[in-house]
Amino acid sequence: MSLDWLDIAVRFVFGGSAVVASYLVSLFVPWKSFAGIFAAFPAVMAAAVILTGCKQGSAQAGEVAFGAVAGMLGCTFCVVGAVLLSRLFQNWAVGLFLSLFVWLGAAVFFNNLTGKMKKSGQDSVRGKRPIL
Repeated sequence: MSLDWLDIAVRFVFGGSAVVASYLVSLFVPWKSFAGIFAAFPAVMAAAVILTGCKQGSAQAGEVAFGAVAGMLGCTFCVVGAVLLSRLFQNWAVGLFLSLFVWLGAAVFFNNLTGKMKKSGQDSVRGKRPIL
């Protein structure tokens, strides 16, 4: 497996830009939670869809975007987990660390669920009975 330096550079620029934008907004805007909007920018997903689309076409880029649904839903649970766990343990670092496991569990769950839904949709087109 060889490294694709263009792929790495694009992901670095997208991800890095989102982090810098989040930090700059937090410095200049009095509403610190507003910076969270930029912190949640889907830079990794955008870079993955762009690169997949350029290299493999729109159909594969759509598959990557569809797969990102699970990760994005997992992010919602991660954020809620970070808030609740940080308050529970009175320690933001512990809350954030534990919320990453919440994200992983939720993302895996939603990945399985969306995979079943997608398969169910394909089966119903073929005349088979849906799983869900």
